[in-house]
Amino acid sequence: MAKPKRVYQSWKGNNKFLLDGRLIFGPDAKSLIITFTLILVPVVIFCVFVASNLAHKFTTGSIGYAILVLAVVFTIYVLFLLLSTSTKDPGIVPRNSHPPEEVSGYDSSASIDVGKPLPRTKEIIVNGLPVRVKYCETCMLYRPPRCSHC
Repeated sequence: MAKPKRVYQSWKGNNKFLLDGRLIFGPDAKSLIITFTLILVPVVIFCVFVASNLAHKFTTGSIGYAILVLAVVFTIYVLFLLLSTSTKDPGIVPRNSHPPEEVSGYDSSASIDVGKPLPRTKEIIVNGLPVRVKYCETCMLYRPPRCSHC
């Protein structure tokens, strides 16, 4: 029996997947390398030229080394956050292949205008509260709450 396809194997977008779909990158993964370099190079220059001199300037060398260690620790933390953010699934909402049908607001026995555009916004109930959602012409769907462009 053949194994069923995983979602990342049939994904229609331009994303790049690694480690059996556990890591997802955008279509421009090269920008991650550039960002990584733009963060790392100034820190290396700081550690080599500035922080190493600070260790010799202070009467107690531990202050200079503490500054060096803090710079390295914060840089590692920032790079970890960058990698964890850039390799996670952002919750992409896939496009519809056809526009949604309007389910309320008209009588099914009445004549329906073909080609009539869907309302730009509509209200849905989320946890008992009305939430206004907008229709996206490009993706042919009502965007979920807190979703920027699909």
